[in-house]
Amino acid sequence: MLRGMYTAASGMNEAKKRNDVVTNNLANVNTTAYKKDQAVSESFKEMLLKRLPDNKELGSLGTGVKLDGTYTDYSSGGLEKTQNTLDWAIDGEGFFAVQTPEGIRYTRNGNFSLNEQGQIVTQDGNLVMGQAGPLEAFGEEISLDNDNNLIVDGAVVDQVQVVTFDDLDGLVQEGSNLYEATPEVGNEFMATGTIQQGYLEASNVNVVESMTEMIEATRQYEANQRVISTYDDTLEQAVNSVGNV
Repeated sequence: MLRGMYTAASGMNEAKKRNDVVTNNLANVNTTAYKKDQAVSESFKEMLLKRLPDNKELGSLGTGVKLDGTYTDYSSGGLEKTQNTLDWAIDGEGFFAVQTPEGIRYTRNGNFSLNEQGQIVTQDGNLVMGQAGPLEAFGEEISLDNDNNLIVDGAVVDQVQVVTFDDLDGLVQEGSNLYEATPEVGNEFMATGTIQQGYLEASNVNVVESMTEMIEATRQYEANQRVISTYDDTLEQAVNSVGNV
């Protein structure tokens, strides 16, 4: 009987963690270029039941479920028009490379601006990188061509770094919508995505789907909670009945 309580408890724990993932996605539904996380669950190892004393096999018994981990869905979000010169959205694959105090990081958030030195920076002041180093835009007119070249007053000054990797699962999320590339990403190379000037990428969180997932996780939690409550009532009756004729 206690095995059943443990199985139900594992279901409650998994449902709570899955609900936390969905809640975080919904909290970032309006975050520029946010990529949603998906929970991955798996069952614990099944047990083979045998009947004693003839040792006859009765079949297998599930022992619960656990959250095996999460993965990030890197599919593109929709493009939202802003008409701001330094709002850049990547149409297709790729990430902007930015210089942070901790080293090079990667982001899809193209909500940029100019600092006092005429360098293109993120909202946190991180330098946006081109092929020749930090992007600089000293001039009146700033534009981009189809090859992601930065054009200032009619002259090409650099090419924006838009890169991708062999295995995106090797990227590690950090704060401020940044990703760190671990050795597991494999090779870094130029991406095929093109920058759309005057646009920002929306998050790829679908509110309706996320709300449905939250309801499912909540109902799963409540169902397992009722199972434990039933087991608890049964055990209480069994204990109170011990010694009664």
